[in-house]
Amino acid sequence: MESNKQSENRSYFSFHRWLVYLEIIAVIGFLVVAVLYTQRGGAEPDTPSLSQAGKFLAEADAHYDKQDLATAIFLYWQALQALETDRTEENKADRLHANLRIAEIYSQSNWFKDAKSRLAHAAQIQPDHKDVLLLGGKFLRDESLPEEATEKFLAVLDKHPDDAEAHYLLGVLYQGSKQYENASKHYRAAIDNDPELTYIPSEKAPIGILARLQLSRTYNKMFLGYRFLDRELTDEDMKEISRLESQAIILLEEAIQLNHGTPEIIDDLIRLLYVRANALKREAATRPYADALEVYERIVELDPTEIQAWQEMGDIHYGFLVDKEKALEMYRKVYELESHATTLAVIKSLEAEIADGIEEVE
Repeated sequence: MESNKQSENRSYFSFHRWLVYLEIIAVIGFLVVAVLYTQRGGAEPDTPSLSQAGKFLAEADAHYDKQDLATAIFLYWQALQALETDRTEENKADRLHANLRIAEIYSQSNWFKDAKSRLAHAAQIQPDHKDVLLLGGKFLRDESLPEEATEKFLAVLDKHPDDAEAHYLLGVLYQGSKQYENASKHYRAAIDNDPELTYIPSEKAPIGILARLQLSRTYNKMFLGYRFLDRELTDEDMKEISRLESQAIILLEEAIQLNHGTPEIIDDLIRLLYVRANALKREAATRPYADALEVYERIVELDPTEIQAWQEMGDIHYGFLVDKEKALEMYRKVYELESHATTLAVIKSLEAEIADGIEEVE
């Protein structure tokens, strides 16, 4: 019996090893084909004609927009080969476009040496072109050369002051070096200059949305910075903290209203809302508890599984607003999400209190 099991195990692991070998061979085969297709190792035997270049570029752009990068890069290379058969002033823009897209795809595939090489070809065609400067700045940023990257993005804005992407990329650099005022200025400019929320295939969201997310985080960093001031906070300080906190929340709410409520944005917003609710609860007057309740209600709208928010709402209804029925509803939701004995005991106690109250009325 034990021998049969050992034999079965050997057969299984032997079969599994062969599957692994086949996968490795398939991957190597794919890479070889990709190398041939993308001209990384040599020239294609049959050079496409110049008349085919436009068709290749249009098809490549369509695949790039869908982020089908393998097909796109093959077609861009086909287009570039065709264009290189007769370099003219008329096809200069097309050659530049193909080189830039190939550089972008290489970069997304982590082929940085090839990406930089292809960008150099694009720079030979038009060194001061906006997209050449932007991509060059991104490469310098990725190489941890923020000052050089900043120069590239500023060069873009020198000729294109309304370029949303350049403003956004500068904002990221300034935020990274804790120059929050400069970062805020450029993020706001990025938002203002991307009202249509233009789709950029290489980004996870439009620039206008990314700028809102990062500007919210910048404001958050700014108002948290007041905690470390070596002095007592003034009334003006408190007003500025309140303004920054409110703006941080508004930016994320705007992103959600614009149908870009990514998990990252929702998580950030929930964290900020908890901070606001806790601040409201610390105030002594009656109204802040009702305000805090509204904030917790917004949290569970964003994420119905937020146990802490349901718990806080139950506590407010029971301990402050004296609404036992509503409190019971909240605690039942808490128990539904996490079956804990303590919560069950609270529910049973509340049910008994409500039942006793009904009997007294009768």
